Amino acid sequence: MKLISTIFCNLILINAAINTENGYCVSKDSCEETKNTLSDKKWLFYDVNPPEGFNLRRDVYMRFAILLSNEQKRGKLQEFGLVLPPWYKLYHWKTTKKREPIPWGNFFDIESLKSFAPVVELYEIFEKSLKKQLIIDTIYVLQNYENPFENDLFEDKWEVQEECPYVPQYWGYGNITANEIICVKFQGKISMLPELFQLHRNDKFIMVAQGEIPLHDNYGDRTYWKCRKSMKFNKKLTEIAFNYVKEKLNCDTELCKNYLGVHWRRQDFAKYRSKDVPTTSGTVKQIQNIMQNKLPHVQTVFIATDASAKEREILQNNLETLGYNVHYYVPNIAEVTEFDDGTIAILEQIICSHAAFFVGTHESTFTFRIQEERELLGFPSDTTFNRLCPDKGNCEKPSRWTVVN
Repeated sequence: MKLISTIFCNLILINAAINTENGYCVSKDSCEETKNTLSDKKWLFYDVNPPEGFNLRRDVYMRFAILLSNEQKRGKLQEFGLVLPPWYKLYHWKTTKKREPIPWGNFFDIESLKSFAPVVELYEIFEKSLKKQLIIDTIYVLQNYENPFENDLFEDKWEVQEECPYVPQYWGYGNITANEIICVKFQGKISMLPELFQLHRNDKFIMVAQGEIPLHDNYGDRTYWKCRKSMKFNKKLTEIAFNYVKEKLNCDTELCKNYLGVHWRRQDFAKYRSKDVPTTSGTVKQIQNIMQNKLPHVQTVFIATDASAKEREILQNNLETLGYNVHYYVPNIAEVTEFDDGTIAILEQIICSHAAFFVGTHESTFTFRIQEERELLGFPSDTTFNRLCPDKGNCEKPSRWTVVN
């Protein structure tokens, strides 16, 4: 009888651990500490400098996913899986109500990601280990070299340094800690990272902080695009965007012909990069020019923007005076309570990616991701790689990173 009671109690404890939602714990003191128990599997974590935005972080993911995929094809790092860092307090997400970390599945099709690389959500690590605390063995904190072109030459290199300014955030999880932090000056391709991991080759939980520092080995090659193709948005967001395009923009095909898509970046670009972006009046003139010369039979414009309500109103009024129908994505009452800034940004990107013609903002990663989506959809490059020019001065043409199959 005593044995049965013991087994029953153990089952209750195990079930309670499994049902802990997302493994998320704000305070370390409220979580039980247990040892890492994920058998022989090893896990690679990474994080990105906090000010970096959603769309750069998507590119950083690709660097790590490609690294692991390439290494495993060579028979190396076979035991490793890549942990997807939750989205937490992003700088550009001003209206996000959710204070807890957001899993990748809220935005992307996880099974599609897994078709390219062995990825897992962070909360799955807690589920797999049946524990409430996670102890990372080593965090490698990457730092830039002060002079990347020493002796007028950019070289791939790294070296351990004694200390560096770094305070772990752990995506808001209070139940994640680390045994050791190693500071590393790093410069060059991401394929050098496995050399770092050899410093502690028996570690099972490895984290790379400031993961935006390592560069792609081969940006834009066939492997890059294979990884990019796997980054499909989840079905719910895709369906919402398609319904919007059908109901608001009167298009029910993938390659729409009846509206212009515009990414009009304001806020930080208007403040810090004013020489690269147009004023509101300059934007009106350029949209009118595109409509007259590229889409003479089109009267509808969809605009994705971070502009203020006042700027949106002025732009819309000016364009409507010229006879154009202007659309912004405005969530309904139900969506306002459910959607965060990241969700709305993705919906805007999907809508722009299906436009007959697209014009974006110079060197904006938001624009880059739309251009990639359009390449994958098969739009002619001339309708995709276009930018809004400043009112005065040079207007450098966008680089064309076309799909490689």
